[in-house]
Amino acid sequence: MPSVIIHEKVGEYVGKRLGLDSYDYYLGLLSPDAPNLEGFGPKEERWMAHQRKKDYDEWRESILKFYLQEKDHYPKDFIKGYYIHVMTDIIYDDYFYAIVKEKIKETTEEDAHPIMREDMTKYSFEGQARIKELLLKEDTSYDILNISKERLKKWKEKEITTWKEENTCLFLTEDIIQHLEEKVYEEVRETIGE
Repeated sequence: MPSVIIHEKVGEYVGKRLGLDSYDYYLGLLSPDAPNLEGFGPKEERWMAHQRKKDYDEWRESILKFYLQEKDHYPKDFIKGYYIHVMTDIIYDDYFYAIVKEKIKETTEEDAHPIMREDMTKYSFEGQARIKELLLKEDTSYDILNISKERLKKWKEKEITTWKEENTCLFLTEDIIQHLEEKVYEEVRETIGE
């Protein structure tokens, strides 16, 4: 699964295409990873927050069902951001994880997964300063699934202070990110029709 900053990058692209650019939208994009506030959260908590299933098609159905059931109970930008975050995870894992893993394996015999996770923390992009500014302007938060609004506030504060100023990511190339952005946009447009 991508890091928070990758989610923000993909979310910025998808948001521009769908007319989403608000505090609630970017808060929604951060939200599903809030179980990781004190480090990598327990599997049950992470899977609940993401409506995760082992099979990618079942996972897609699960998050779409959740979105459709909850879309009238949250601000529309927030729940769309939440949905787009989870769809980004699904699509990355389904299509791009293996590509990035192969790039890493070309350079080392070490386990590729920890290298990939570390590499993602080194990513940055031009629009992140504006998103950070947007997220700092408000303090609104929401309870969603197994995430309390207090936890979400703390998660937001933690994450926006760890964003890098310079992109030193090696393996998750701009080409891969552009393909990820387009694939997420296509699937979101097809599933929620916006």
